[in-house]
Amino acid sequence: MTKIKIVLIVSLLICFFNIQVYGADKGLVNTDKLIDDLESTYGIKVIIQDKDENINYNDCLIVLDKGLSRFPDGLIKEMTDYYAKKEISTNIIINKTEKIGDLFSEYIKSDKYANIYINTFQNNLHRNSCVASEEGFVYEIGHFISDYIFEIYGYDKLKNEFEKLNSGYSYGTWGNGYENVFLNKHAATSFNEEAANLIWCIEIYPEKLRNINGENLTVIHKKIKLLSDAAEQSFVSVTKETNLWNEALPQKPAEWARETIEKMKAASLIPEEYEGVYSSYITKKDFYKLSFNIIEKKIGKEKFSDIFGMVEKEEHTSLDPLKGEIVDIDVVYDADEDDYITRIEVAKFFGYVCNKLNKDISDYKTVEFNDISGMSKAEKSFIYYVSSNELLKGNGVSFKPFNNCTYQESYLMLMRLYNFL
Repeated sequence: MTKIKIVLIVSLLICFFNIQVYGADKGLVNTDKLIDDLESTYGIKVIIQDKDENINYNDCLIVLDKGLSRFPDGLIKEMTDYYAKKEISTNIIINKTEKIGDLFSEYIKSDKYANIYINTFQNNLHRNSCVASEEGFVYEIGHFISDYIFEIYGYDKLKNEFEKLNSGYSYGTWGNGYENVFLNKHAATSFNEEAANLIWCIEIYPEKLRNINGENLTVIHKKIKLLSDAAEQSFVSVTKETNLWNEALPQKPAEWARETIEKMKAASLIPEEYEGVYSSYITKKDFYKLSFNIIEKKIGKEKFSDIFGMVEKEEHTSLDPLKGEIVDIDVVYDADEDDYITRIEVAKFFGYVCNKLNKDISDYKTVEFNDISGMSKAEKSFIYYVSSNELLKGNGVSFKPFNNCTYQESYLMLMRLYNFL
């Protein structure tokens, strides 16, 4: 009998609601297959220099995939296709290093190639595998993206817009007051470095940028907005609805959400890490983390642990409630946890939670919406359940099942769940 123990609750839920699958033992996943997937998805050729047959590169490749997937769907591929038409190849070149101090990345572009060099380090715990720095990789992706924006939007045009915000503070120097204009000393070395530095920090530490000065807009935030607007004009895959890099900008809750959010903060239902993020779309990972924090507060730690704690499965198959299909549980799902959650996914998740807490999820009233006719019977039942119990409300006419949810919308839905349980 297959026995799988899933320790992290969030991982379990992502298990249920995600599609992408990797083998339980990363060593069993074919490295060439991972490389092929990266190349087909992003149009980037992956080259492992001096490949060692005794070394497993899968962890490194998964880090690269995670770094690339941080950006909107199609954005990276749009750039590589553009360069390919100009006979410029885009490559990720992986090298090994024996010094952790050399665990860095570098981006070099010429009229023939756009190369991102990645140094990997042998894993101390698993000597047959190697690791790479996702932060270092994302920084060089920042150079890759900003170079493309410079070419399409206009280097001088964007630089002039930045320099107007610099208020006389010059690149290549540092002194009093520079911290009000530049993110750090490295960002102040040149315009090119500042653009890459901002993209890196937006993707890795948006909460730090968002809360630089409370809810007040700073020069750094204005630069992020300039970059975002330039990206919107440079990429077909980026639109206003993408809300690109919006999570790094200071946000205020909408008036309709303010009272609920204040109540949740007072009850410690919103962890500090989510302070200041309201209008951005929420990721699956964050939605599940917030959900379980709220559920635990409601039912208590002991009961929460009993119901949602360590799970042991001894069946060979399980039902994926998102796809409505029987799936094999001999695999561990490597979910794209940074995907935004949709309203239908919230409805299914709420149904899952209520069922686990012994609520009768078959007890609902049929609610007529004009945009769910294409949904399956099972999906409709989730929609009917959450809407008839006012956990998710449509506008009376439509449910908008595939719309992404913002953080402040999620806070309202989760507060309703809290009161309902």
